[in-house]
Amino acid sequence: MNLYVINQRNVIFNMKITHIIFVGHHKERLIQSLKMSGDFPMGKIILVVGEQSSSGEEKSRILAEDIKKDLSSLVDTEIVSLDKKDVKRGAMQLISLIKSEEKFGFESVINISGSLRTFAVSAYIAGSVTRSRVITSIPRYDENDNEVGIEEVIEVPVLPVCFLRDEQMQIILSIDEGVDSLDELIMRINPSMEKYTDEFYKERSRVSHHLKVLEGGGFIEKNKKGRNISVSLSDLGILMSQISDCEV
Repeated sequence: MNLYVINQRNVIFNMKITHIIFVGHHKERLIQSLKMSGDFPMGKIILVVGEQSSSGEEKSRILAEDIKKDLSSLVDTEIVSLDKKDVKRGAMQLISLIKSEEKFGFESVINISGSLRTFAVSAYIAGSVTRSRVITSIPRYDENDNEVGIEEVIEVPVLPVCFLRDEQMQIILSIDEGVDSLDELIMRINPSMEKYTDEFYKERSRVSHHLKVLEGGGFIEKNKKGRNISVSLSDLGILMSQISDCEV
């Protein structure tokens, strides 16, 4: 029987679950982890390889193409490239991928059984931010310490990322791609508020206080433009803006 023929009980086409699988050099481990992922039926598979070229990455890409070729007859399979060196950028790319799958009604399960260490870190960050499930396999070795399969597939608990107050998250989301002044930000937060009223100046003071906190935490960046100060999100702020269903 072909190594890639996955137990049909595990391939349920009407289930909206996307398996995001990082491809390294352990072909057998990846296939067995798929076979043993019965708790996460496969509606779609996304194989992840690195963007950067290297001799090792070339092997991973060849393996990914090989896996895609054999799995495509069973389940929708595609290959994507993510940054394997910049952990932060890789996490952001993965978050965008997960969000994209959500738009089509797919829940994502991230399989890091064959991933590089940097990919594993990016995956864990993305899983924590999006609250996606992260799984990995425990290899099995023989008496000569040769890998001969996997013992089990386990779920890695993710940390629910949420350490900003409601008001601060509202400001993060309102800044979006940036604002040219504090007044513009206030009007985004409160579109119906009248400018230059007591209520407006009170809100100005409140928002200014939270901006200082956010700047101190590295979530925003300020840039003076004439008499105004523009505000934009830092990489950390952009990461926080991706957090959904945050309970505070």
